Amino acid sequence: MSTDDYTRRQAAKDAEYQREYKAWIKSLPADERRTLEAQGLASPCLQRHGNGAPDHDMAESSAASYTPDIAAMVDHESEEAEPTNDMRGATRILRHLVADLVAEGNTRLTIECLAIALGLRVYAGDSMTEVANRHGVTRAAVSKRCVDITTRLNLQPSRAMRSKRARQTYRNSQLKRYRRKKP
Repeated sequence: MSTDDYTRRQAAKDAEYQREYKAWIKSLPADERRTLEAQGLASPCLQRHGNGAPDHDMAESSAASYTPDIAAMVDHESEEAEPTNDMRGATRILRHLVADLVAEGNTRLTIECLAIALGLRVYAGDSMTEVANRHGVTRAAVSKRCVDITTRLNLQPSRAMRSKRARQTYRNSQLKRYRRKKP
């Protein structure tokens, strides 16, 4: 690859970035554009030397800093009077979690199942069977509690758990096996 090819491709990417950035700025409401202008972010930043690196440390740029409104913080004013949707969702999840912990007889098992549901136990190497043995319950009980947690908290199953489809397939095969054995 020649330097000219790289320079030409980089120039095309820079031009595309500038067009998209300017279109994005143009699509913003006027008050947001004014805020970006005040922060020095109203135009794309492409000041570069020949080696492709910025011509100065971005940490020294006003674009890389944020100065909070200290007076508002002291007066206990918040930027938003109502909690954000993210905060409401997090609060709802936290309420469900605490309710589960309080309601369950074995809080430690519930916490370990939560860790499995979040994918945390995968890194520690503990399987559902090991967790079940540690707490004197079956692997199926651990799995059920993990599924209940993911359902209640609206989480995707972690890598340590079977998918909903796999669980349904396994359930159907177990039911068939049970029906064949039944006299």
